Amino acid sequence: MINRLTTRNQVYSENKTMAEKHYNIDYLSETMKLLQGVKHKSYTYLESTPDGGTIVDLGCGTGQDLCHMARAFQGNNLHFIGIDHDPKMISKAKELIETDNNVEFFVGDALHLPLDDEAVGGIRMERLVQHIAKPAALFKEVYRVVKIGGRAVIVESDWKSISFYNGNLSVSDKLNNYLSTKKVNNGKAAQSLTTYLRNIGFREITLEVTPFVLSSYNDACTYLWIDKMIAEMLTLDLITQAEHDDFVAAQKYADEQGFFSCSMNIVVVSGVK
Repeated sequence: MINRLTTRNQVYSENKTMAEKHYNIDYLSETMKLLQGVKHKSYTYLESTPDGGTIVDLGCGTGQDLCHMARAFQGNNLHFIGIDHDPKMISKAKELIETDNNVEFFVGDALHLPLDDEAVGGIRMERLVQHIAKPAALFKEVYRVVKIGGRAVIVESDWKSISFYNGNLSVSDKLNNYLSTKKVNNGKAAQSLTTYLRNIGFREITLEVTPFVLSSYNDACTYLWIDKMIAEMLTLDLITQAEHDDFVAAQKYADEQGFFSCSMNIVVVSGVK
């Protein structure tokens, strides 16, 4: 089922280096808390995987979701595989394996999966599609490895949906555009997930949109890295120093006065092969 020879030293050749990405290990740990409800919802789509089947978490990061599923689905005689392009993430994930002999993690390339055709009963991808410059190739590979009747489940941040309700709206628009078209490879991916699935042949497609509202500037900086992104935009000359300072000051003032608000949509889409 899994070709171990192809798991060695593979990387996403299209993707940016870890230092340039909009996440790291600490970021994934923090957002785990915020997205707990959405994550558990995504797990439920895979509960019907037949006994003895395999579930893959593609772009598994630090492996927490895979281990949560493995423990939630105990007794189903399922095998769980986590694949990520980053050796640091996989190394961290392997620390989570205690007595879970049905869980394993590999370094691998999402566009060239080390899996046989129709090898898995379910595949889950969380905040992965946004980092893939050529999503059609990803979904072709996902379709290849999923069994007939198997399910694909995707959780995505809709970077295009991010909204601020304080400060200079033109700066907010520039920040939105930077995140959805420049910083993130495929920042509008969430709005095209059903199209990707339908075009490759998946059926019984479902879509659920969950809005998240952050009510403090600190949370916006923790979960969305707003402070880092606005500083990056200044460095890249996408905004002026005055725009940067005015925007940050407006967010902090709103926070201090108790009316700060920032929202973003998270999308969960599934389909059956």
